[in-house]
Amino acid sequence: METGASNVEVKEGTPLPLGMSNAELSERGNNLLKKLHLMMRVSQIFGANNVTFRRFMRESLEAINAITEKERRLSLKMLKGDIFLNDQRLRHSVDGFASFKYFITQWKKKRIGGVTFEGVLDERMLQEFVYTMNSLPDGRDENAADFNERMAYHKIHSIEVVPLDETEDEDADSILQKDDQKVVAKKVFFETLGTIKEVITQIKQKRYPDVRKLKRLVQASVRLAMEDESIMLGLTTIKNYDEYTFNHSVNVSIYSIAVGRRLGLSKKALTELGITALLHDLGKSKVPREIVNKPDKLDDAEWVLMKKHPLMGVEIFLNLKQLGELNPRTVIGIFDHHLKTDLSGYPGLFRKKEPSLFGRIIQIADVYDAMSTPRVYRKKSFSPDQALAIMLKDRETTFDPILLKVFIGLVGIFPVGSLVLLDTKEIAIPYKMNPDPELLDRPQVIVIHRDGKGEVKKSFVDLSEPGSAGAYKRSIVKTLDPNKYHIDIVKYFI
Repeated sequence: METGASNVEVKEGTPLPLGMSNAELSERGNNLLKKLHLMMRVSQIFGANNVTFRRFMRESLEAINAITEKERRLSLKMLKGDIFLNDQRLRHSVDGFASFKYFITQWKKKRIGGVTFEGVLDERMLQEFVYTMNSLPDGRDENAADFNERMAYHKIHSIEVVPLDETEDEDADSILQKDDQKVVAKKVFFETLGTIKEVITQIKQKRYPDVRKLKRLVQASVRLAMEDESIMLGLTTIKNYDEYTFNHSVNVSIYSIAVGRRLGLSKKALTELGITALLHDLGKSKVPREIVNKPDKLDDAEWVLMKKHPLMGVEIFLNLKQLGELNPRTVIGIFDHHLKTDLSGYPGLFRKKEPSLFGRIIQIADVYDAMSTPRVYRKKSFSPDQALAIMLKDRETTFDPILLKVFIGLVGIFPVGSLVLLDTKEIAIPYKMNPDPELLDRPQVIVIHRDGKGEVKKSFVDLSEPGSAGAYKRSIVKTLDPNKYHIDIVKYFI
């Protein structure tokens, strides 16, 4: 149902003040968590007089006081796996995930639910906070009371912690059953992102990674996709070119699971497909980074090495432990995801054989996400609809035409996460495709608009909704470049 949207006049190149307060809050909160994270880490190694510790402490103090000088108080609290800054959920960035995860983990261990800073702090107060927090034993319910008593003893009344809420100690399965799907999907996405990064890093260091967690996370992704694939697809709008390799792997896994679901694969097969897609570029961990990220065309020697990455990926995968019994199609999917339909890809085959189902699905997801994602060496990318148009031209040689049709039905002619202009002069973001294959150009969209007070709001609209005289109430006119309108697509999906 619509909520009285006011039309947004669109002039190309004109910035729209969409949710700037949320963006500023997110930036400020992520910066604060990073500073506090570094300070706490260093304090566990060095004493209070260490030069490095004192530098990080001063930076943290500056970040805290920048908020308390304006707001008078700064509250960081944990609720259902999220961190709230002054009672507003903090949308952590991809590069801030390590800091976010650190506080969630450490607070749970120490049975702390949050901390409040009142007024302007000085170095003595923050130093006492740090080392008192470090001294708390794990698993003790009285930690919050002991901490506050210690602060009072030192006549510090500006810092107070609260105990952990009992509901924060539940396991993942119970949270998945009770929690909001969108919140759970975000948790699974970022947890998968962090875990695949750990696995790849351990492989590069020639250590044996623990991949059991990856399997559990893929199983959670499968359950979420079967309940509402649009939520998981929305998370693929997260594009971080500094973490491209890991972000790309997670996105390819999500797309592949969603395609497999539409093909009617079983839960077990979807899990195998999701794992295969998540690890499809495993072999690139053995290719020098300067080759993987080279902005120019690879020379002959570099290209020969790059074309070996599927084989190297198979070798690494076969040596992974704890994944349980491996289905041959998992191994084959990693091997042939670059073969192409006409077998003109790589690696070369002695005997011509059609690429596997897993390989053909992953190739489509791989190319689409790669084309629509900025890279560290190529920050300009194709828009989602441009990427699909290019892929359609290669549907007979590179891609399985039937699977490509399924994929387009999944992401839409105007793909999830693109920005579009409606004939009502409203701007909107497709978030869920129309299940009717004849109405792929009429997705469900998030319309961005201003209310009577001039505040930016959003409403959910189905573009297949009929209007007067048999016409549709709204139609898409064209796609827009979100960068030109200063619109952060991601925030509408997380």
